[in-house]
Amino acid sequence: MATDGTGQTPPALPRTHIVGAGLIGASIGIGLVAEGWDVTIEDRDADATRLAHSIGAGRSLAPGDTPQVVIVAVPPSAAASVVADSLRAFPGAIVTDVASIKAPIAAAAHNSGHGERYVGSHPMAGREISGGLAAQGDLFKARPWVLCPNGAPADAIALIRMLPQALQCDVVVMDAQAHDNAVARVSHAPQVAASAVAAALGTLSPTDVALAGQGLRDVTRIAATDAGMWADIARLNHHALVATLDHIIGDLEDVKEADDIGEALTDLIERGRIEVARIPGKHGGAQRDYTAVTVIVPDEAGQLLRLLSDVTAVGVNVEDIAIEHSPRQPVGLTTLYVDPTRATELTAVLSDKDWEIAAS
Repeated sequence: MATDGTGQTPPALPRTHIVGAGLIGASIGIGLVAEGWDVTIEDRDADATRLAHSIGAGRSLAPGDTPQVVIVAVPPSAAASVVADSLRAFPGAIVTDVASIKAPIAAAAHNSGHGERYVGSHPMAGREISGGLAAQGDLFKARPWVLCPNGAPADAIALIRMLPQALQCDVVVMDAQAHDNAVARVSHAPQVAASAVAAALGTLSPTDVALAGQGLRDVTRIAATDAGMWADIARLNHHALVATLDHIIGDLEDVKEADDIGEALTDLIERGRIEVARIPGKHGGAQRDYTAVTVIVPDEAGQLLRLLSDVTAVGVNVEDIAIEHSPRQPVGLTTLYVDPTRATELTAVLSDKDWEIAAS
């Protein structure tokens, strides 16, 4: 009998059924199938179900199939009722869900009378586009996946923990309400702020908007998201979201109404600098200071590949990369973030290879 290298027989992979074949449900299905799991998947939209089957996210649920795990991957507004329905429809299964709000769903599971078979979860990953066509089996790799046990027994928690482990996630265990309070600040409020900044562009002409630099692109990247999903999230996490917005608005009002707006803004920026340093960096570790080397790259096929090949030849690891396109010039600014001890060497080598280095 095979073992896991420690002399222990690894647990059998649980038969798993996914309810909901959108981006998250289909991505989970693809990832689990790739790891050898027996996965079935369904969606109330027949076309979405067929698409999920065709892209390898799972098969149809056949008569006699008895899933051991049910994953509810439906929009947040429907998650509570579908979790309760799934607890009744699959009496031998542990049910989880992937909604970004946990406390209301935990309450619905408890009220169903089967709360001991529910373990909430929330994979902290997504894309700006939705639907099964956007699904990726590695969508969750190295991302946090929150488990909210809600008083479930240890064996139920262990079974659901197998999901993020199979998808190579960083498992975090939290209380449901603590989770909702946290995501209001780290996920939901940033969406509101990004959309508000983007909406403020409505007073500008196309010529004005063309002045936008990378800072605006960074701040508004997530503003292209689906509005309907966020309406559901806001309603379900109303209290925590409003408390967070009150905090942000209070800081902005302090700047707006200050006798010395420069001093007030300096204070806000300095507090922000302190807090942004707490956001996990590469591989989930502490953030590190990297040196930016910005190269002017012709907007032509193969030029970016040539640049990265030249960097690789030097043996310098690119820790992060950002590309800013110039609206009126046939070039782009490619910023390479590298170890400070290698930045000078890299700059010299790239200059020798006729790359134009932008002034810092």
